[in-house]
Amino acid sequence: MDTGDPKSRGERGRARSAEARNVRADAREADADERAVMADAREADADAREVTADKRKVNADLREVGANAREVEADVREVDADARELLADVRQADAASQARHVEERMRAADERAVAAELRLAEANVHMQAAKEHLIAAATETATADHRTEDAERLMSFADEQLVVAAAKLAEATSDSEEYQRALFHYTQLVRHRMANPLQVIVGAAATLRARTDLPIDEHLALLDVIVKEAVVLERICLAPKIMDPSEDTLNPTPTLRGHASTAAPGEARD
Repeated sequence: MDTGDPKSRGERGRARSAEARNVRADAREADADERAVMADAREADADAREVTADKRKVNADLREVGANAREVEADVREVDADARELLADVRQADAASQARHVEERMRAADERAVAAELRLAEANVHMQAAKEHLIAAATETATADHRTEDAERLMSFADEQLVVAAAKLAEATSDSEEYQRALFHYTQLVRHRMANPLQVIVGAAATLRARTDLPIDEHLALLDVIVKEAVVLERICLAPKIMDPSEDTLNPTPTLRGHASTAAPGEARD
């Protein structure tokens, strides 16, 4: 290779300029990746599943940052090689002006080498920040998993309580319906059985009020009839029992689950 050819040197200069631009572009890309990692870490608190995806993205960004760092190191080595090539050009140059030009190029190469080292240091800083974000994302993932487990336990407990409440509601509804049925049968039975005692009591009382001159024995007999029929009414109201085949379809005593009940004589059974 003719190192003294201006055209070749111009091409190498353009190549190194393109590589320098690539280094800057890689640095900007690493900065953009860092911001993406920070955004992913903030979203980890909202959605545990996205945290997992963000963590994979951070790992990919870390690998990309590492690749960029290795590329920067390769650029530094290439700059060093260029510097050695310039030294060889200096040794081959005969004119003092060419030597000064080579020295200027060497200074420019040194500046590019310093800039490349700076970019490498920045890439290392970005890599460290990305690792810290990855650790934070893992912590947020663990917290989200713990909260998910707590929520699942609470949901399970709520489901159990809902089942118990539904069973209690069904039992209460059934008991209420049974009470309403027994009350209806009780009303029918009492109405059917109260007519005769009431008629006797009303007739005896009316006779006593109308016949104030009754002999004492008839007076006491009517009072005994009133007391007797009142006892019958009390028994009918407080302890109704089936006493006639026509009343077999009635069941005034409610039958509730979990409660013992005594079947009345002559009570109809399913």
